[in-house]
Amino acid sequence: MQRQTRRQVGGAVRTVLAACAAVSLTGCFAAGGESGKRSPGAAAGEVTVVRGDRVYPLTVRITDWQVGPHPQVPERGDAVHVGYRKTATSYLPDVTVEVGVCAVDASNVVLLCGVIAAQQADPRVEDADSWIGPAELPRSLSETARVVLLPDQLLPGLGAGDPKDGDGYVPPGLPLPGDRLRSA
Repeated sequence: MQRQTRRQVGGAVRTVLAACAAVSLTGCFAAGGESGKRSPGAAAGEVTVVRGDRVYPLTVRITDWQVGPHPQVPERGDAVHVGYRKTATSYLPDVTVEVGVCAVDASNVVLLCGVIAAQQADPRVEDADSWIGPAELPRSLSETARVVLLPDQLLPGLGAGDPKDGDGYVPPGLPLPGDRLRSA
């Protein structure tokens, strides 16, 4: 019985040590994403959507933004109202495309991010709007200096994680408040 207990304790200790080693390695990965995910592409006011090495025939551009209370929940504080234009230069693949949209301060530090979606059925050129926030954050969205887009398709696609059906695409993680973005 003691021998079995020692094995169990030894196995538990090895598991804890492996977990500690894995946690200590997380600093080696990009901030804002899960371990093993890559950093998003350079942020800009206009991006062409990419999925790894594949360029989608879709451009998204920020046309306007302003900070103020969200009309449905004004008591929750500031949010960022974003106007944008999606332009498809040819037919999109038969998937939903999601790209990140982030409110950043003057130093390109993320205040909060959300997503913008596009589908094959959408019009070739579409003006739309979206909201980022409101949310309880370490810093106020009133510090927003600009709103930027990330070029990467955020959805992994059908069969993701399935070695026989997935194509290996791992999208970057959506940046978190406090992450610093690269800009184009």
